Amino acid sequence: MSLVRPTRRGLAALTLAGLAMLRRDGGETAAQGGARAPWQTQVEPMETAEITVGDQPLTVELATAPETRARGLGYRQGLAPGTGMLFVFPESSERGFWMKGMRFCLDIIWINDGVIVGAAESVCPEPRGTEDADRQSYPSGAPVQFVLEVPAGWLAEHDLGPGTPVGIPDWVTTAN
Repeated sequence: MSLVRPTRRGLAALTLAGLAMLRRDGGETAAQGGARAPWQTQVEPMETAEITVGDQPLTVELATAPETRARGLGYRQGLAPGTGMLFVFPESSERGFWMKGMRFCLDIIWINDGVIVGAAESVCPEPRGTEDADRQSYPSGAPVQFVLEVPAGWLAEHDLGPGTPVGIPDWVTTAN
């Protein structure tokens, strides 16, 4: 049996790589004694549902609680093809969304009574360091019970828009 003894350069590289992995999300490492902000902790798996938008099937994570709706897709790296996040509210009301904490562009789709009523298409996050007061808000413009977020360009790619039927299982509407 042969053992390979690592060089100092090799050990230094492994140590730096390990520290980089610990700090990938921009937070302090445990060795530095820093407390992690809530958005830097591991996201608990969310309940999912299968929906259809027009003839397009999607697997969506369900944001039903105030804390999951507040975090949304923030601080993630992206969405897999054929997936999105469905924000479920107890009643229809005008909604406004922003891109705080987002790292990728989205289509934000406003849904009420089983149809798309509008969308903010291909919206992108503001530069890092933007003050909350300077962030753009995307209003629904009409009362909606559901908001669907999908990768930017998804609506245009599938030629979908206002009036498109959206199939959401009945159990999702009572998930609140």
